[in-house]
Amino acid sequence: MTLAQAVVSTDTLLGFLSGFGEGVNDLLCGITDMTIHGAVDVDTHYCSKSIPVLLDNEVTYRAGDIYIPYLDKVCAFLKAAKEPKTVIRHVGGAFSLKNGNDEFSTPTYTEILSHQSVARAHMAVESAVKNGWSKLGRAELDCHGTLVMSELHGLEAMMKVTAKDSPVRISVDDNEMTVSAGNSLGARMSRRIDVDCHKNATVETVFSSSLPKLLRMMGSGDVEFHIGNRSAFVLVHQEVDTTLILKHQEGVDQ
Repeated sequence: MTLAQAVVSTDTLLGFLSGFGEGVNDLLCGITDMTIHGAVDVDTHYCSKSIPVLLDNEVTYRAGDIYIPYLDKVCAFLKAAKEPKTVIRHVGGAFSLKNGNDEFSTPTYTEILSHQSVARAHMAVESAVKNGWSKLGRAELDCHGTLVMSELHGLEAMMKVTAKDSPVRISVDDNEMTVSAGNSLGARMSRRIDVDCHKNATVETVFSSSLPKLLRMMGSGDVEFHIGNRSAFVLVHQEVDTTLILKHQEGVDQ
């Protein structure tokens, strides 16, 4: 019977599992090289990230795959957990978490919805890394630089003062990035931040109203970005292992 298990900081695990964005309620993770790695690919975004595991004399580290269903229930258990360390385990057809004397367990499944197109996405990302992020699949990425991620946090207010489901635009021109929400017939709100472009181009691309929440998936710190005209917005964290690709949404750019 296949066993995969590791000990992880409870707070770190909660931040990791709750940080894959809206529309994700199951997850396939791999325990390898003393890390837990997870990736999702859904309609609005692709996200890949990893966290370290802890050495523990009482729990044997076992590399392998972890199939996690019902992320909302898993995160609810971790939010209520009182101990600083949690054991994460997958054995046979069951997933479990153990925190002190408390344990959460559930039957699981191998057809993880959020992972169905991850292999294809990984191939596209690997190819993009090799070509210096000039292209992602067939999409051209013309503008490249760095930004401070905290300056893109807190944009949820945009969706409160503009029309429901308003499109969100990101444009870059002359070392300035503008994020704006709303449409031409209603209220609009925007934020401008300075960015450091090492390859500058005037670009604009459009996303759905979920963009402000999705940007929260990328933690504060210095981030490398790549963006194209009517194309993807790629964010690669420079301090932790996180890559986020926000997909251009056709049909929302009225």
